Amino acid sequence: MIFDKKIFYPILLICTFIFSTQGAYSQKIDLTVDFLGYVDNREFSAPYTIPKTFFGTTISPQFGFQLEENHKLLGGIHFNQEFGINRENKSRVRPIAYYAYSAKNIQFALGFMPRQGRLNDISRMVLADTLQYDRPNIEGMYFNYKNDRFEQTVFIDWLSKQGNKNREQFVAGIKGKFRFGRMYLAHEGMLYHNALTSNDSIDEHIQDNAVLLGKLGVDLSRLGWLDSVSLDAGASIGFDRLRSVYEMRKSPGFIANLHLGYRNFFIDNNLYIGKAMNLPIGDSFYHRNRYNRLDLGWVPLKTKRLEGRLMATFHFSPGFIDNQQSFIIRYSFGKKLLN
Repeated sequence: MIFDKKIFYPILLICTFIFSTQGAYSQKIDLTVDFLGYVDNREFSAPYTIPKTFFGTTISPQFGFQLEENHKLLGGIHFNQEFGINRENKSRVRPIAYYAYSAKNIQFALGFMPRQGRLNDISRMVLADTLQYDRPNIEGMYFNYKNDRFEQTVFIDWLSKQGNKNREQFVAGIKGKFRFGRMYLAHEGMLYHNALTSNDSIDEHIQDNAVLLGKLGVDLSRLGWLDSVSLDAGASIGFDRLRSVYEMRKSPGFIANLHLGYRNFFIDNNLYIGKAMNLPIGDSFYHRNRYNRLDLGWVPLKTKRLEGRLMATFHFSPGFIDNQQSFIIRYSFGKKLLN
């Protein structure tokens, strides 16, 4: 089991202290639990992709302590186990420990915070969807502003602290949307910085990768017999630099996305045409000049707290047609323990 006592025990101590002093300070305490069960079978043969089956569960309990109005301290764990445990496939425990500020239009968080609920709908070109299995936390800062027409998110996720064997790595990203009637303008962006280790004897080069997306779209939901319809198109540009090896390389492209939903069924199609991109933390299929992804989905389970989603995915790239099948079930609930 991957278990860092230096991280986990201080979190446990903080939670115990707050519980022990709740009578003196009259905190409001709540418990939330998120359960994720997944099977994601990827039959890939195209270059740069890895055929793999993700099959396991993650349970994430967390306590929230309302110390003052708009201010909250949260602590808990992610416990992940992929099935077929062996020495190379161990249980993983990750801490949840962060400060959160919530107001009418603003959400801010600092610490080890769950990715779920914050970056659910970010494009796969920006962040690969495997992060929901391998890296359930954002480790850093998150800011979101939202009103009736405009929304903007900014975040930084620290991937690795510099050491003798480990490079300093982080991701900084943005995501936003401006709505006017049924039309909208949306943008997303990501910077991946892969710096050096502290070992001067190693021949290393600083790596910078980034991507920016801009889209104009329309939401035609509930106008016809379909429940949800949206279409957007725009441009993307990728940046790739390996310092002292090659200068900044740019990869412009065209993107288009279509979503159709009827009752418990949906179709998503994502198209990219442009130069091949080097995106170490994005979906590897964009490492080619043409790519189309088609998702055929069914949601057989849908309640206020529960969702089960079955999806067949087809990846079309030059010379290859790859396929993927997935079923994901997520159950979330919350309960107030002390008012």
